[in-house]
Amino acid sequence: MLNHIHIRHFAIIDQTELELSPGMTALTGETGAGKSILLDALGQVLGARSSADNIQQGADRAEVTASFDIEKLPAVRKWLEQNDLDENDECLLRRVLTRSGKNRSTINGRPVSVQIQRELGAQLLSIHGQNEHQLLAKPAAQRQLLDDFAQSPLPKQVLDAFDAWHAANQKLSTATNDTQATQNRLDLIQFQLQEFDALDIGGTNVGDIESEHRWLASADRLMQLSDNALQALDGENSASHALSAAIAPLSELVAIDERMQEALDLIESANIQTEEAASLLRNHASSMEHDGNRLAWLDDKLFQLHRLAKKHHVSINELDKVETDLRAELDNMSAPEQRIEQLTKEVAALRQVYVDQAAKLSRLRKRQAKKLSQTITASMQTLAMEGGVLEIDVNSDKNTMHRHGQDVVSFNVSPNPGVKPGALAKVASGGELSRISLCIQLATIDSHAVNTLIFDEVDAGIGGAVAETVGRLLRQVGEHVQVLCVTHLPQVAAQAHNHMRVTKQVEKGMTKTELETLNKKETRDEIARMLGGAKITKKSQQHAQEMLDSASA
Repeated sequence: MLNHIHIRHFAIIDQTELELSPGMTALTGETGAGKSILLDALGQVLGARSSADNIQQGADRAEVTASFDIEKLPAVRKWLEQNDLDENDECLLRRVLTRSGKNRSTINGRPVSVQIQRELGAQLLSIHGQNEHQLLAKPAAQRQLLDDFAQSPLPKQVLDAFDAWHAANQKLSTATNDTQATQNRLDLIQFQLQEFDALDIGGTNVGDIESEHRWLASADRLMQLSDNALQALDGENSASHALSAAIAPLSELVAIDERMQEALDLIESANIQTEEAASLLRNHASSMEHDGNRLAWLDDKLFQLHRLAKKHHVSINELDKVETDLRAELDNMSAPEQRIEQLTKEVAALRQVYVDQAAKLSRLRKRQAKKLSQTITASMQTLAMEGGVLEIDVNSDKNTMHRHGQDVVSFNVSPNPGVKPGALAKVASGGELSRISLCIQLATIDSHAVNTLIFDEVDAGIGGAVAETVGRLLRQVGEHVQVLCVTHLPQVAAQAHNHMRVTKQVEKGMTKTELETLNKKETRDEIARMLGGAKITKKSQQHAQEMLDSASA
């Protein structure tokens, strides 16, 4: 519910602050006083398109703030939580317009985009204008009204089914167009893997191959170095002979002087290690041989590895990963014909899901169309269209597929008895269209998710007893949701629970509009003004009071 609105420097409103109440509130004033400005201001906090023309002359910026009670709007509270904008049971929307065009929007004090503000606004408040019937003449709007009235998840399910089918169909189309490209890629991967298979890289340690190649390529030099080292350790005049020669005199020396025992131990240890080193060298030398065939094989293997690595722009140590990736791609890649066959089956299955859901929606729409038609027709009888009929036709075309289903929904009306129902926009007059539009709006009122409704002169073109009936209908709606009605008819205004008046004044050459909430006496006088013109008489006041008493009885 809209609790409070504050407007500053908007259009010809200098500054105004209004507290709004539950029920039906009438907004009245002289023609041209600026009743629609309040709606324009509300439109700004709901995300409407802005213009520098909305800023009051002489001001640099305009501000509009609106406060909503969302305690009874769980969907709105959930939306705010999902967008990290929640703030208890109150929702505060603010829009600042600047002449530079750098406008700002906030929700509960947090900056948001106009799109986000518009998305929230659609869940808080709904405005029904006097030209609503122009929108109702459009088939898409008529279909949407019927679906909203049904309050069923089927339209969304049909939309989702269509989107799933359409996405799969696009994949099929792409796969069909890319058959040759897919086949070429498949052939290339298979050829590349044949090269890897020929080299048998899988499980091969490239480092071991390089190490063995270096060893075989240096085998002659390694044998020469081993022989030289062995001669130095174990040949004539070698280290081993020198150490052995030193042990005998040192042993006699230790027998006389025990302090040289450590020197003897070191020499004996060195002799043992020298002999072990010589033994290792002899064993290694005996195992070494120059295998020319193995070396040639390793040369070719490394050449092929480097060639393949260069081809794939990697080092030879990364070839194993390249092969793994290619095999993974091949595993995930079906032959083009198989892929197309798979997608064709998927498209057919999703199309059947759509057809089944669309058929259910068609049956639902036909049932709800009958119910809605009866409700609107009954309402028309109370608005000076006795014998008038509104029929809602639902025609299905099983050969079409649309996001909204396979139905064409049309509202056909006969405003008078004996007249064959025809298209809404072609059969009814302007006044009849306005009344039929109101009947439709009132019949679908329960399908609105919002709990604040604004009616902007939807009573245009009517008067007398019909106007009183319209007022009573709006008052009834106000018993369930908050209603703000902009009207020029006293019969409608008298039915309101609350009353606000718009006045226009000229101060220092500047035109300004002011809005004020009226008490009971002021409400009576405003109704009297609407009945009798600028001059309020006791008779018009008495008549106004009678209308007010009748409405509240």
